[in-house]
Amino acid sequence: YMKNTKNIQHDVGFLLYNIASPTVDYSKIASMCVSHLKHHMPQIPVAVCGQKIPEADINIPISDVKSNKRTYMHKGNLHKDTWYNLTRDRSLDVTPFERTVLLDSDYSVQSNQLQLLLECASPIMMYDRIFNIKENLIEIDYLGETNISLKWATVLAFDHSEISQQLFYLWQKVLMNYTYYALLYRWKNDGTVWNDKAITIALQQLTNYSSNTNQY
Repeated sequence: YMKNTKNIQHDVGFLLYNIASPTVDYSKIASMCVSHLKHHMPQIPVAVCGQKIPEADINIPISDVKSNKRTYMHKGNLHKDTWYNLTRDRSLDVTPFERTVLLDSDYSVQSNQLQLLLECASPIMMYDRIFNIKENLIEIDYLGETNISLKWATVLAFDHSEISQQLFYLWQKVLMNYTYYALLYRWKNDGTVWNDKAITIALQQLTNYSSNTNQY
């Protein structure tokens, strides 16, 4: 990767992915996200993995993701498709920062609130609530047919501690056995891979299914 050391004052930063898809112009989406980050938090470097975004401080090339194949059954038919979102679980190895906030490229940054995640001492942080704009209320979603609150991989803060390493290891293992967990927790599986579900299960395993998952 390429570092613009002039813009990097601390070993913390944002990481997002820009991987070409046949149906979505992710470069345009990622470029907008980078612009918003630089507008609200210009002192914090931004790294982009995948296709280059000129406004980013660091661009990290990635090999072709077409080998990320998902084989699944849907409506009685066998499908084998390229899954472009099966890279985020590798972010611990990808990030150039000691502490990172991983973002979905389509995350709309409207303030400097994300900076708090970079300043927090917790090794892992992620959201477990969503704001329903239409109904003007905060909601909690759940994992399948359980009372386990769903964590959202949309924004994930992590460092390189042993806890973070274990989380990413478990996340990868869950993705490898995604169909099994879909049956175990009884969510509707149409072949879509949800990192939110995978990381929720990984965190449950990491904390031995303790209610203390709220600390993250």
